[in-house]
Amino acid sequence: MKFICPYDGTPINNNLECQQGHKFMYHDGMYDFLVNSNVKGDALLERIAPVYDKIWAPLGFFLTSFSSYNEIFKEAGEFLSSQNFLDIGTGPGTIFKYIKCEYCVGLDISAKFLSILKKKFSQVIAVRADATSLPIESSSMDSVSAFLVLHMLNNPSLGIKEIARVLKPNGKCEILVLIKSNSISTLLSKWWKIELRHKDYYISAMEENKLSLLESKKYGPWLLLKCKKEG
Repeated sequence: MKFICPYDGTPINNNLECQQGHKFMYHDGMYDFLVNSNVKGDALLERIAPVYDKIWAPLGFFLTSFSSYNEIFKEAGEFLSSQNFLDIGTGPGTIFKYIKCEYCVGLDISAKFLSILKKKFSQVIAVRADATSLPIESSSMDSVSAFLVLHMLNNPSLGIKEIARVLKPNGKCEILVLIKSNSISTLLSKWWKIELRHKDYYISAMEENKLSLLESKKYGPWLLLKCKKEG
């Protein structure tokens, strides 16, 4: 797998420097493309990182959707397992319990979460980067997931555009987002201080980026979308 500069799209050499002189780092088992950035992970998530996938996320998802958090990831593993796989907003890497991949990439803005991921899944390539400017070569991934992350972005459509860019033709993707739908989603949006979008926003963004919708399913205020990049 080859990296590209998230700022200008030029190739990255073995010293993690691009053709325009932007320099990045490899440290603590991760490739850091935010080393010169002020981007930080959510303060609350940083604090609960050690128990995120054991207590926080499973309990929160069940209480809001009455559905199994781990079952969602298990089904994703069946759909997305492939040679080259990217998980955006990977957190502690829960999905890698279920994904079969040769080149497995977990990407997050939180160094703390990526540190936990590397301890659990040493084979996964840990990448600290922004979901709206992926340091991943275009048309290089067979499958991509983005669970519980795109709705946190100021412009989720940029995240979808990047997913489409890095996917190979006929590549698969799956996203799980919080949408504007009921009182629970309204409460959560105020809690996280984010602006929620309707279901049609995500479907439209996928269509604009040539991602064909294969399946959609609601889990309370959460929307699961399975897609395929047009060949």
